[in-house]
Amino acid sequence: MKLLIQDILKKISPDGALLIFLKEEAPILGQDLFLLVASLYISLFLRLGENSFEFPSAAIGLNAFLYVLLGLSVFLSKHIYQTFWVIPEEIEKSSIVKSVTFITLLYIPLIFILPKAYALPSSTPFINWFVAIALLMAPRLLYPFYQSDLNPVEQDNSPSIQTEDIDLANFLERDPLSINEVAIRSLIKGKRILITGAGGTIGAALVKKISTFSPGHLCLVDYSESPLYAIGLELKELHPKIPCDSMLGDVVCRERIRHIISSFKPEIVFHAAALKQVPVIEENLSQAVLTNVIGAQNVAEACRDFKVRAMVLISTHEALNPTNTMGATKRLAECYCQSLDILERKKPNGTRYACVEFSNILGAEGSVVPLFKKQIEQGGPLTLTHGDMIRHFIPLDEAIALILQALTLTISQDVAPGKVFLLNMGDPIKIIDLAKWLISCAGLIIDQDIKIKFTGLRAGEKLIEDLPLGRFTPSAHPQLLLSSPRTMDHGFLMRAFHELEIVAKSQDKTSLTRLLQALLPEYKKEDGFSEAPLEEVG
Repeated sequence: MKLLIQDILKKISPDGALLIFLKEEAPILGQDLFLLVASLYISLFLRLGENSFEFPSAAIGLNAFLYVLLGLSVFLSKHIYQTFWVIPEEIEKSSIVKSVTFITLLYIPLIFILPKAYALPSSTPFINWFVAIALLMAPRLLYPFYQSDLNPVEQDNSPSIQTEDIDLANFLERDPLSINEVAIRSLIKGKRILITGAGGTIGAALVKKISTFSPGHLCLVDYSESPLYAIGLELKELHPKIPCDSMLGDVVCRERIRHIISSFKPEIVFHAAALKQVPVIEENLSQAVLTNVIGAQNVAEACRDFKVRAMVLISTHEALNPTNTMGATKRLAECYCQSLDILERKKPNGTRYACVEFSNILGAEGSVVPLFKKQIEQGGPLTLTHGDMIRHFIPLDEAIALILQALTLTISQDVAPGKVFLLNMGDPIKIIDLAKWLISCAGLIIDQDIKIKFTGLRAGEKLIEDLPLGRFTPSAHPQLLLSSPRTMDHGFLMRAFHELEIVAKSQDKTSLTRLLQALLPEYKKEDGFSEAPLEEVG
């Protein structure tokens, strides 16, 4: 019902079809009907010469009236320049010729039906065919203004939709998040903070949020120059008094990471650098292991060796009983941080390690929302891999706030060593419902204005993101849960990661997959994926 009302309002709005006709097409129609009548008079003069003045005025008026009716019949069929048989690829001149031909063919039978006193000479319609085309073409040649409005080739009928103003938080309908900003501020204020992956969605959001708590000095690390420059520039504009270093560095390069951390001497490190796109990672297993596993090891070891107070590993729900490479590599990164957290807890001032898992950030770069928005603006279709796909979503600002809250709980010793934080994401949603909501917010109607097409599951992609939140224990914050995944001996992990690194650098994908599965018995890689039919739905 809501969509029906929106459609009715759209049609009676100032941009509705009736007003568009009155403003744009009615003047053109009037002009061309006048030219058709004029063509009739000219044709009659060409046929009879001076004798045309002796032709009965009633006959001329009746035939002019019939020409107007015939012209209207062509217009109502679609447009006087676009008769129902004209295909969009044809140019306007061809369309006008066919329209005049249509009128001429309709008129010829009237010659034999009308009484002789009112009928035009038999050859008049054929002469009129040339004259009408010449008259109708004249304004188009003299006034190119009409070309953009009337040319079916150049006319762009795709909807001009803007989606920037859609508030994604309204879709989730979540209660406002409550966090202890006093505790977070006391932890961050005046501290030296380092963030890896600072140019990515999570890293950049962390930079902007942390900067509001007045850190003493920020160090932004990223392997990509452009995103690093962009977030550094934005930070200087927002908080020009906060000292900030922008450091190019790949976490895979152990020497570079150790140099940055040893030189900057951070008190808190947020490790957000990672490869996250599931289908891409499935095709680039070696690089995923080097970045997500060895890269996390390099950062974690440097934090311990250079006396960093706490490190936060940004992880993912894909690490829970992983079925794809991304989840498996992030789970191994968690295992390493868990092992170090257990060891360092035994020291009076040992480094604390916190692993924080969450699922999909609503509207993050690389997620479905920016893709859907782009497809809506282009007129569709919206592409979904499967109609039954279910995911958990969380707003970006809420995820960042909970990451900082998890850090405060870790440092305050409220969490036992080796635990993993999970953000309570709430109820899962179907991706198709999100797509339909975005279409509705754009003022469009599914199937009428825009279609939804299924393309089939991609490699490594889960159909249902099942999070058994009931089996996890609560923390001191209601939106943060604690899991107790199995831990591994730190010495064993060091030896295993050394072998992983060698195999990953050799680009032996088969051996690397076997090694991952040996280290993670819970990693059950799916070999095949059910394909959704290539169909469109309304």
